[in-house]
Amino acid sequence: MSRIRTAKQPAALTGLRMEAAQEGTNIRATTIYPAAVNTELLSTISDKGMSDTMTGLYKTYGIAPERIASIVSFAVDQPEDTVVNEFTVGPANQPW
Repeated sequence: MSRIRTAKQPAALTGLRMEAAQEGTNIRATTIYPAAVNTELLSTISDKGMSDTMTGLYKTYGIAPERIASIVSFAVDQPEDTVVNEFTVGPANQPW
């Protein structure tokens, strides 16, 4: 069984991994730390100034959602006895 989440609390997934290993349930949990992903999120920002700022940031540094999907696919496609604990995913041109 696999669980893929974009986690805000990596300690929770670490705990899940540890409990699963101790119980022998073979649950695989992967934490994904995505950068700015070009999704519909920008259309939900109601503050014009913030929307303009974020739109500029996403135009420069946003990555395609397919990049995250390929990471999820990679994690899920690993053999059942293998877990990839974490991914940090961002654009190659991100300066920070």
